[in-house]
Amino acid sequence: MLVIIATTFAIISALNHHAPPTIAGVIAAGLGLLEMQGSDRLQNGDPKGLDAMIMAQLGLLATVFCYAGWMLTHFDPATFIAQIPGPVMADLEQQLELAGYSGADLPRFYQGLNTLVYLLVASLTLVFQGMMIRFYHRARPAVTQVIFGG
Repeated sequence: MLVIIATTFAIISALNHHAPPTIAGVIAAGLGLLEMQGSDRLQNGDPKGLDAMIMAQLGLLATVFCYAGWMLTHFDPATFIAQIPGPVMADLEQQLELAGYSGADLPRFYQGLNTLVYLLVASLTLVFQGMMIRFYHRARPAVTQVIFGG
């Protein structure tokens, strides 16, 4: 599933000429393949497959951290706002006025939203990939026992 999602993400980013998400998507897809290879190796009785699965999780964690860091430091709210279609922007400005804000507050709002989203992505990735790494590492004795009958 990771391979499909990451590949789709990379293709869409490449078509939009955005290099960092394209690179992150290609790396994530490769790491998904590494994890699948590790799983296949385990199913064929090779306990080293667990090492590949752990490395894939560490690599995915590093990839997401690098991508989130890039997005945190290179987000340009003005460019983002410029891509909002005119009718949507007019509606958004009207909604802002009703809430007591002006269009001048929009860049700060999107900068804050970007920060929130990518800090959340990095945090959730740390928790999920960290738990996967821990699970795979702690499963090593049981895997070895099943494969070698020890």
